[in-house]
Amino acid sequence: MSPDLAVVVVSWNVRELLEGCLTSVYQSLARSNLKGEVWVVDNASTDGSAEMVRERFPQAHLLANETNLGFATANNQALRAMGFPSAEPHELPCYVLLLNP
Repeated sequence: MSPDLAVVVVSWNVRELLEGCLTSVYQSLARSNLKGEVWVVDNASTDGSAEMVRERFPQAHLLANETNLGFATANNQALRAMGFPSAEPHELPCYVLLLNP
């Protein structure tokens, strides 16, 4: 079953902010009645952001880019990884939140 909400977080060298952001997102999802998933697109951070996500938030879908593709392209990358625009509607999240940490 597809999630009610997908949260996409694009990051670039904001390890500490990203860690706090993801902690808050997962706490909020746990308190809600929503079935949610989190996607992190790391734009070639050099501060250990991707490694932190792998270690602290293994449940997150991590897309680690080798170059900084920018905010819009990274969001579109996550949306395509979810299945937009080709997947059947019942396979997609009902809502997507594009979040900057």
